Amino acid sequence: MASRPAIGEVVGAVSMLAVTIALLGGATYLALTSISGAANMVGGSAQQEARDAGSLVNVIGSQSNGTGTFVWLMDYGWTSSPVSSVLVDTQPVAWSSTCLGDWSGAMCAVKLPSGTSGIVTIVMGGRSLEVTV
Repeated sequence: MASRPAIGEVVGAVSMLAVTIALLGGATYLALTSISGAANMVGGSAQQEARDAGSLVNVIGSQSNGTGTFVWLMDYGWTSSPVSSVLVDTQPVAWSSTCLGDWSGAMCAVKLPSGTSGIVTIVMGGRSLEVTV
């Protein structure tokens, strides 16, 4: 049979454990809230810098196969401009694109004729991207 002092020690230890868990939970909540606020501040700053630099759309990759030459683009979700023209080595080429309307926050593809090679310039609004295929 357990003595009363032993039961008191167990209850005291469990109570201290509960208090420690509660304090750590509160500290974790405050830390995560602070991290979330900092991430929002950094994200807003990065968004403004990207707008200023005009680097909202980036080339993700390119591939050529029997059906055509494809260039994949990523719009990072802050502004969206459809592709207006495509040049290969400064010459206009036939192209099609899924980069139409509002494609912000998404990936799209520009399809060029099969066998296309050289420096591809993709024009969107007042900006352009270059990629070598």
